[in-house]
Amino acid sequence: MGVTEKRVKEAVQRFFQKQKYYVPRKEFNIGVRPDVVAFKWKNNYEVDAFAVECKKTTNVSSLIETGLTQAREYQTVFPCVYLATIELSEDKRNTLISALKNMRMGLLCMSPKDEEIMPYPDPKEVCYLSPKLNSSEFQYKLRQRAVAILTYDEVYNHRPFDLNVQEPEAVHCYDKDEPANWWLTNFTLKGDYIFGICIEKQANVEKTLDKIKPNDLSESLSILSEEYEIELDYVDTYKPREVSWTVLQKPVKNLSPRDVKWVLDCCRKRKWKTRFMLYRKVWSKGEVLSRNEHLGAVKKVMDDLTPLREVLLSA
Repeated sequence: MGVTEKRVKEAVQRFFQKQKYYVPRKEFNIGVRPDVVAFKWKNNYEVDAFAVECKKTTNVSSLIETGLTQAREYQTVFPCVYLATIELSEDKRNTLISALKNMRMGLLCMSPKDEEIMPYPDPKEVCYLSPKLNSSEFQYKLRQRAVAILTYDEVYNHRPFDLNVQEPEAVHCYDKDEPANWWLTNFTLKGDYIFGICIEKQANVEKTLDKIKPNDLSESLSILSEEYEIELDYVDTYKPREVSWTVLQKPVKNLSPRDVKWVLDCCRKRKWKTRFMLYRKVWSKGEVLSRNEHLGAVKKVMDDLTPLREVLLSA
């Protein structure tokens, strides 16, 4: 079987994963969609990030054109951009390296034999910084979303989880297989980041909320601080697109025992076609915090909600 762009892409993904970068398997939408995105904490304050465009051709003119068009679009968001292709002759490689250097891009070459990647230059030592980088686009389309993913990955003990990065400035981290899953998202009107418990899909809502007593749920919620909010959505269908709307949303401090009983009754009457969410803001859209601060904010919510989550899972 000949070399395909998919093989080049997978080799590039392995290359960065070996260096402990997080590599999203789904396309990371920044308005355009790089073939490979990789990022990790560089230190306690900075995120190291790469975007890569993958090709299988050895035609230098075509590769330079790709650098001038597709790959160049990534430079407004990513500090470091590479073009990846299969192994080239020395003359072709030197010509391409020189052209890409003028664009402030690097080159990754995949050996067809063992599918190992050879970088020019090696990103572990140096990378060409984009002259087109836009500070606002870097922050909202890349840095903040990457931080959310890295934080969730760390508190989730590096287990596989579901990820939605299909909108240019939005991110949604969750585990759809967990009945009461932890979720971290900025799918809010202000774009602020929230973290908490989300229970959705009929089987999970019924499993966690059917047997719990209103007084027990009310008591568990009453000890939470005033920053927490509760939301209940009715979900009519998920396909071909989600059709849903909110039926209750308020701060937990304003939630009465009557409200709690109504929430449980509503779930039952709606045949569990609901989504139950309990969360608080962990950082604002524009806050650029340290790794420790991001982790601390999320872990604080986990500590607060774990007793309730255990009650829900054991109900």
